[in-house]
Amino acid sequence: MMTVELFLSPTVPATVDAELAERLLRTLTTEDGAPEQVLGKARELTHVVVHRPAAWATGGPGDRPRYLARVTAPGAWVNSPEFGAHIVSALTSTIAGTEPDPARLAREPHCVVQIVGLREHALGVLGAPVTSGEIVRMMTREFRDSGVTVEAPEGYAVDPVCGMTVEIASARIRLTHDGVEHYFCAPGCRKVFAEDLAPAD
Repeated sequence: MMTVELFLSPTVPATVDAELAERLLRTLTTEDGAPEQVLGKARELTHVVVHRPAAWATGGPGDRPRYLARVTAPGAWVNSPEFGAHIVSALTSTIAGTEPDPARLAREPHCVVQIVGLREHALGVLGAPVTSGEIVRMMTREFRDSGVTVEAPEGYAVDPVCGMTVEIASARIRLTHDGVEHYFCAPGCRKVFAEDLAPAD
């Protein structure tokens, strides 16, 4: 569950608002090797809002479009360098793809991406606060309940929570249970798996 607020300076053409919102949504919720059931639920829980402020003051050339993207997500998700590297790169390249010169934002610091992590229980849906683990469960429940078996290609494993294929050689997030090594796409999936293994109180 993420919210992206994209602020556009007055020099950004007004015709790109809806296109940018849709592109950013797709960028954040498309992943090779992930089941469409999970991605569809991720899209439902992700919101992209485009703003055009009444005023925008900054230095540098005033005729160049400027962008400020603020991503809000559970703190447990954003507390890794990989998350930040992925989000900043993905959002910047997606926004750059709508410009006449797609390489400009790699040369000029005119697209700022901020990532804000929320504490547990500081995000709510369905009329109640939720934890990062509950959000992962919401996104993956349909897939997990379906009983669908995902076949992993050679050298890959399947994340038992979300069904995404994970390259074994580069996997950093693992958990061994009953002598079996499990591989995960993200810390949130590992956390849910570990919680599900814990004995009920």
